[in-house]
Amino acid sequence: MKLKGTFYFDPSDRIYAKHFPGNPVVPGSLIIHAFLKALKEDGINIIENFRFKEFISPGEYNFDIEICKDQMKCRLFRSSSDEIKPIVTGIIRKR
Repeated sequence: MKLKGTFYFDPSDRIYAKHFPGNPVVPGSLIIHAFLKALKEDGINIIENFRFKEFISPGEYNFDIEICKDQMKCRLFRSSSDEIKPIVTGIIRKR
């Protein structure tokens, strides 16, 4: 099974005023939290091998999550790119 959708990191959010002022970047912890929220996972999970291939500016990004028996494979894509390649990848496992 695969979930697909869009994450929106609001550029007007106050967190970005101090997180690289003048060149805001979405913290990796917020990206992982967005995946957990999309999965509706509140419990304790194991976060593995999240890789950030570039800085993520606030805005809109497509994602998909492949749900397998023992893990959930997460990928985030730049929405405006003609070439579709993931810019964030990682795995979430339930404890």
